[in-house]
Amino acid sequence: MPVSGEPSEWLSARALLRRRDFAIYWWSGFVSSPGNWVHNVTASVVMFTLTESPLMVGLLNFAIFIPNLIFSLPAGVLGDRFDRRWVVGLSSGLGAVAAAALTLISMAGGVTPVVLLLLCFVIGSANPLAKPALSAMIPGLVPRGAIGRATALYIVQYQIGQAAGPAMAAVLLLTSSPTWAFGLNAVSYLAPIAAMLIIRFPERPTAQPESGAQRPRGSIMEGLRYIARDSTMLLMLLAIVLTNGAVEALRTLAPSLADERGLPEAAGFIVMGYSTGALLGLFLFGVADRHLRPRLLLLSAFALQALGLILVVLSPTLAWAVAGALPIGLGFALSIPRLSAGLQMSASDGYRSRVMAAFTMAHLGLRPFFALLAGALASLSINGSLLVFVALAVAAAIFVARRDIVGPS
Repeated sequence: MPVSGEPSEWLSARALLRRRDFAIYWWSGFVSSPGNWVHNVTASVVMFTLTESPLMVGLLNFAIFIPNLIFSLPAGVLGDRFDRRWVVGLSSGLGAVAAAALTLISMAGGVTPVVLLLLCFVIGSANPLAKPALSAMIPGLVPRGAIGRATALYIVQYQIGQAAGPAMAAVLLLTSSPTWAFGLNAVSYLAPIAAMLIIRFPERPTAQPESGAQRPRGSIMEGLRYIARDSTMLLMLLAIVLTNGAVEALRTLAPSLADERGLPEAAGFIVMGYSTGALLGLFLFGVADRHLRPRLLLLSAFALQALGLILVVLSPTLAWAVAGALPIGLGFALSIPRLSAGLQMSASDGYRSRVMAAFTMAHLGLRPFFALLAGALASLSINGSLLVFVALAVAAAIFVARRDIVGPS
């Protein structure tokens, strides 16, 4: 939403991408994001091929996403205490080394469920270690009035990667082997490492304490107390948690859904359907955010997710399952930019990495539990598992309809 006193041109995507340092920041994510999703989809398909168990696929996704719960808050402290470029660069280096190791093991034919779980945990740790610092960089790269638009653009490149990556994984699995997919992910980590070396960031301001308050010390508990004092921030974080249930259920069950429709290697196309819907939602976000009240925007988002899950349950073919995934992504994308921008604009620079660490935990940290729940329920009934998440989306819609979740404009 436009901020009084900011030139309207700064809300233009083209104008933002003409800014040298934001453009480098954005394009590095554009290059690296597909690699992450090539890895995630390929690892899920490999685990399903090795075990033929939806529960094991759920456990794999638990291993990929549980680091978000473990490391996000410590990473937020690192991002507030140290140079954020080094935090992002070193975290990306960790991911590159682990992905290269998985590539070599796959080449040698040594991938087992245990090896896959362990290396996916390490690779999954790179993202939460980097993400709070990476997200906290946006306000230093664009004017305040453009933070919402810049956040949406940041999510656009992430969703482009989430759309392209699963499709690339499906093509690689159908035409070659998982080794190529794992290797592609290893190479993709070089983009953020290079970006952190050449981006010029402004001098970070020294956080000024409020009257009678102590200066921020950079501790985890201090960051949590800072968030706990803001009821609107807490409600936004809860909404972020709830919007991830349908997303993770779909991603975890994609191999099983594709297998039921005769082509398990094509699971990536179902995830691509979700990501395509998310891209559409991000392009529509500006219009929706201007014309819909936040409460109605979030209500619509959860209603779309419930509708998408119902369509997937009813889908008779792979193509219909892909189409059913579209509203899930659309609903997700209509909510996350507003909630993320609200958190960033609420936080002072001295706390921003820790606030965005809480965002990462809400956004990704509880996905492991959604993945385990979806996989465990799918062991009894795949459609029954999806219907449980329909009920969760409906409950979330009722929650946002009764609460005033409004981020700062």
